[in-house]
Amino acid sequence: MSPARRIHVSPGAAHLAPEVLRLLDRWLPQQRWYPVPTDGVAHVPWLTVTFPGVADVVVALLRLAGPGLAAGDEALVIQVPLVLTPTAEPTADTADTEAAGLIGTVATASGTVTVYDGGLHPAAWRAYLVTALPDASERESWDEMAGARRISGEQSNTSVMLPWLPLDTGRGGMLKILRTVALGPHPDVVIPEALTRVGWDGVPRFLGAVGLPSPDDVASPGKSGAAEPLAHLAVLSELVPDATDGFELACAYAGRNEDFGEQAAELGAVVAHLHVALRQALGPGPGLEPAGFMGVLRRRAAEAFADVPALAPHRAGVAALFDAVSARLSAVAERTGGLIPLQPIHGDLHLGQALYSPDGWKVLDFEGEPQRPVSERVAPDLPLRDVAGMLRSLDYAAAVGQATDPHWTAHAQVSFLEGYRQASGEAHGGTVSGAAPGAPARTRSEARTPRGVKVSGSELDVATAELLLRALTVDKALYEVVYEFRHRPAWMHIPLAAVERVLSS
Repeated sequence: MSPARRIHVSPGAAHLAPEVLRLLDRWLPQQRWYPVPTDGVAHVPWLTVTFPGVADVVVALLRLAGPGLAAGDEALVIQVPLVLTPTAEPTADTADTEAAGLIGTVATASGTVTVYDGGLHPAAWRAYLVTALPDASERESWDEMAGARRISGEQSNTSVMLPWLPLDTGRGGMLKILRTVALGPHPDVVIPEALTRVGWDGVPRFLGAVGLPSPDDVASPGKSGAAEPLAHLAVLSELVPDATDGFELACAYAGRNEDFGEQAAELGAVVAHLHVALRQALGPGPGLEPAGFMGVLRRRAAEAFADVPALAPHRAGVAALFDAVSARLSAVAERTGGLIPLQPIHGDLHLGQALYSPDGWKVLDFEGEPQRPVSERVAPDLPLRDVAGMLRSLDYAAAVGQATDPHWTAHAQVSFLEGYRQASGEAHGGTVSGAAPGAPARTRSEARTPRGVKVSGSELDVATAELLLRALTVDKALYEVVYEFRHRPAWMHIPLAAVERVLSS
């Protein structure tokens, strides 16, 4: 691949008038991707990005400052791409949410300007695209973004479908603009690029990315060699044609009480192959250290209990489960010489992170749980964490799809585990039970567990793997309870019920 085109980076609010920044102060808290509660939050200009030969597209990188928010290099940074066009006459200086992408029109010292959200504007899409693609200079004739459209419903980022994009496969592309910018290489760039490099086709093919130059790279633009980017701003991947969002698909099946077992089993196999490909692409991780691993689980549980009073009745049950897991892990570590291997995983795997197409399942969105620290999201972990995430997602699909068949969830979960276990056995990984944590007794007794079949990347016996899966499922459900308590209280009953089921199983 040829290197992506260099972008221009300026400190502070270069190219942005104070009136534009004040307009953004009013507009930003209304956006679905805005990552924090709005009370007392200030938007502090950090860096401004422009694109060579593109005068009207400016990207503001703003640090969020306020009570409880980190400062300096640890500050939360949002990316706000803007399209600025001169306007003959000023209109209102407030956001017009009815017009696609229009933020407002303001009078500045250099004239009146109309401000558009670049995440919704073809001019910004083209600027990112030409920057991300290798050999971009050969594509200067792209004057229109025919057929390009933003994907609706996305909350944390902005994705744009580019069905016309000419590729050797002829499939088009998908541009994702990362609204929250984390320092360092972004996992949603690094991981798909690595998986594409080793030839795994269970991820949309990586095509390119827009990186923010490091300070050394900015200071010495003529130097040879490619420095690590300070951060990533956007990623471009191949379009998956005729694809359906995995969560929407499962909800539709649940709403019809239609068997989702075949699709779930296929997804389980893809997830097992994903774990094998991640080890191949990025290498194995260190061995699990039981005390540190359990310390993280206990800390997250304590934070959840502190945040959500409704969890109080489950405190003792969670503590007992974690004590059992801790004792079991210590015994396994002693027996195996401390070798319970960790590895790169997806980290936030659920049905909404998968697409179902005529070519099968594709896994995407590798940035991890957005509420977790970046260092925690990208750390090597147990593959069982991804398994637990998908089990929880199938439970959500049943609830949101309003399945009336009481066995729909359990059957889908067991089918997923069977698909995962069989594919892992082919790849010579560690053991996992075929029964989902919290599944009804009838379903658990029907789920046969062939001995010697292994979970990808593990040396765990069946009983240990099953206990770990219960703990990780509870950990995920506690995270969901906190999220729903803060953002969707009407849905909080879904993960709360799951906590109770798993603890009583």
